[in-house]
Amino acid sequence: MYLSQVMLNTHDIYEQHQAIWSLFENVADRKRDHLFRVEVADRQSCKVLLQSSTEPKSSEQAKVLASKSFLAEIKQDAFYKFKLLAYPTKCLSQGKKVIEIKEANEQVQWLQRKLSGANVTVTAMDDLMVRSKKSYNSRFVCFEGILQVTDSEQIQRALVMGIGRKKHAGAGLLSLARTQ
Repeated sequence: MYLSQVMLNTHDIYEQHQAIWSLFENVADRKRDHLFRVEVADRQSCKVLLQSSTEPKSSEQAKVLASKSFLAEIKQDAFYKFKLLAYPTKCLSQGKKVIEIKEANEQVQWLQRKLSGANVTVTAMDDLMVRSKKSYNSRFVCFEGILQVTDSEQIQRALVMGIGRKKHAGAGLLSLARTQ
């Protein structure tokens, strides 16, 4: 896997999605194998953290600032600091209608369900409204905290596949840093 810093010249989530895709070779039937999260934004551009299975190459819409390969080894019972920008939702009426979870306690419960392979302690949360020209605005939540791994395979899967909905729009990237 690769971890990269990328500069984008847009704040619209649909345009960010398009710019991120431009970093990878256009192959027929290509499936999304990357996750990203906006880390820093100013009026003109935004810096993005990108995790991908293939190495990104700069394009007209996005510039790769730095890229390195890494192998994530999740250790059983280990403690990690985590950061996750997510789109907490729930389904109503047997999965037909999806709504945002707005209550903080419910958002934490949602996170604990999604990270059921770990004991999770949330130390900080922040709501962000994310805008798109193509669809309605969305409420993303940035979770930070500590987790202790109880099922390393499940956490490895969450790290690679992402968590929750709107991964195409910059949500779902779980970042871990070992604490001990």
